[in-house]
Amino acid sequence: MNDKPKKMRSAVILIIWLILWQAAAALIHNKIIFVGPREAVLSLVSQIGTGEFWRTIFSSFIRIAGGFTGAFLAGILMAALASGFSWLREFLEPPTALLQSVPVASFVILALIWIGSENLSVLITCLVVFPVIYRNVLEGIRQTDRKLLEMAQVFRMSVWKKIWYLYRPAVMPYLLAGCRISLGMAWKSGVAAEVIGVPDHSIGEKLYMAKIYLSTAELFAWTFVIIVVSWVFEKLFLRLLELFVPGRKAAKSAAVREKKTGAREAEDVPGGKGESPSQSGKALRGGQGRAENREKETVLAAQSVSKSYHGANSVLEQESLRLCAGDICCLMGPSGRGKTTMLRLLMGLEQPDSGRITGSGQKKISAVFQEDRLCDYLSGIDNIRIVSGKNGLLQDPRRLLARLLEPEALERPVRELSGGMRRRVAIARALAAGSEVILMDEPFTGLDEETRLRVTEIIRDTLDGRALLLVTHQAEDAGHLGARLVTLKERTGPAIG
Repeated sequence: MNDKPKKMRSAVILIIWLILWQAAAALIHNKIIFVGPREAVLSLVSQIGTGEFWRTIFSSFIRIAGGFTGAFLAGILMAALASGFSWLREFLEPPTALLQSVPVASFVILALIWIGSENLSVLITCLVVFPVIYRNVLEGIRQTDRKLLEMAQVFRMSVWKKIWYLYRPAVMPYLLAGCRISLGMAWKSGVAAEVIGVPDHSIGEKLYMAKIYLSTAELFAWTFVIIVVSWVFEKLFLRLLELFVPGRKAAKSAAVREKKTGAREAEDVPGGKGESPSQSGKALRGGQGRAENREKETVLAAQSVSKSYHGANSVLEQESLRLCAGDICCLMGPSGRGKTTMLRLLMGLEQPDSGRITGSGQKKISAVFQEDRLCDYLSGIDNIRIVSGKNGLLQDPRRLLARLLEPEALERPVRELSGGMRRRVAIARALAAGSEVILMDEPFTGLDEETRLRVTEIIRDTLDGRALLLVTHQAEDAGHLGARLVTLKERTGPAIG
C-alpha cells in the first residue's frame, strides 16, 4: 500500500518528461536534428515485427552479457586467489589500475586491431567490468570477520563451509554494489564497441547506420531498446544474485521449519526414521569409548611455554599445563595473567616464543571464546550444524539446545537473541562438536546464577569422557564441575595479556 503513491508519483514525472520531450521536438521542428517520442515509438513499432530486429537484440545481448559474465566469474576467482597470495595481489595491481584509468576508446581501437570486430564488444565489456568486480570482492574478503575465521580454524571447518558461511556474507554486499555499478558500464562500453567495430546483426551496427542515413527516429528507437534490454538484464542478474544473500529468507524459513518441528523431532529420536539405535549409540558413546581406551593418555599439553607481544613484558613465562582424557580443569588467575593467551596457544591460533604445545594439531578441539563468534544470520541449530565434521556431531543440536533455550528461540537467527541466549548457543556448539578436547574462555559471562547452574549441569552430562579446560574467575565454577584448579604463576611485571 505504501508503494502505490510512490509509483503514481513516478508515473506522473515520466508523463511530464514525455510531454516536455514532445514539446521540444515540436519547437525544433526538424526530424533530422531532433524527434519526439511519437516518431521514436513509430520507428520502433515498425521494426518489432521483423526477424532482423530480434536477431539483432539477441546477438548483442549474447556478446555483452557473455562478456559481463566472464568478467564477473574471473573477478571473483582472481580476488579469491589474490586474497590468499600477496604476490599475486601485487602482480595484478598495475594492470587493474591501468584498466580503470585508461579510456575505453583506447581499448576499443587496440582490440579492434588485435581481434577484429566480431568479438570486440565481448572483450571490451570484460576489460571494463573485471576491475570493478575484482576490487569489490577483494575488499569483501578483507572485511570477513577474523574472529569467525579463527573459530573455523579451531573447529576445523572445511574450505567450502568457510566460503559459504563466513566469506559469502562478508563479500555479498560488496559484490552487489560492484554489479550495480558495472552492469550499466557493461552495456555502455559494449554498445560503444559495436558502434566502432560495426559487427553484423548488432545494435551498434543499427546505431551506426542510423547515423549514416540521418535517421534520428531510428537512432532514438534503438537507444530505447538499449535502455530496456540493459534494465531487464540488470534486474534479472541482481535478482538471481540476491538469492545468495544470507539470511534474506530467515523469517520465511523459520515459519516453514516451525510447521515441520514435530516431524523433525520424531526423526531425531534414536531408533526413529533419522538414525538407527546403533548409530545413535555410537555417536553419543564415542567420547566415553575413547576415554576408557586411553584413560591416562595426555591429549593436550603446554610444556614450559613463554609468550610476549611486540617486545613488551611477557604474558606467559615458562608455564606448563597437562590435560588427560576425561580431565576437568579450571584455569584461574587475576585478569591479564595470560589465561586467554594460554588457550590461544593450545588452540593453535598462536605459537609460543619458547616451549612446546603438543596435541593441538592432532586432537580435535572445540571451544567457547570470550566472544560468542556466531554467524548472526543463522539459527542456533544451524550454528552448531556448520561445525560438524566428517563424523558428524556428538550431540543432536535441536535436542541439546532445547535444554538451553526456549522452544521459540531454536529457529530464530541468533542476531535476534539476547546476549545470554547467544552465549548458551556458543556453549552448545562446543559440546555438540565431535571434539576430543573442549576449551572454554569465561563461558558463563552474561548468565544469571540459575542459568549458570543449569548450564554447568548440562556441560557435565555431555562431556562424554572428553577433556575440559575452562577459564573462570569464580572458584564456585570449579566446585560445580568437580574440576581441579590450575593457577598460572605470579609474574613480577604488570598484567598485560
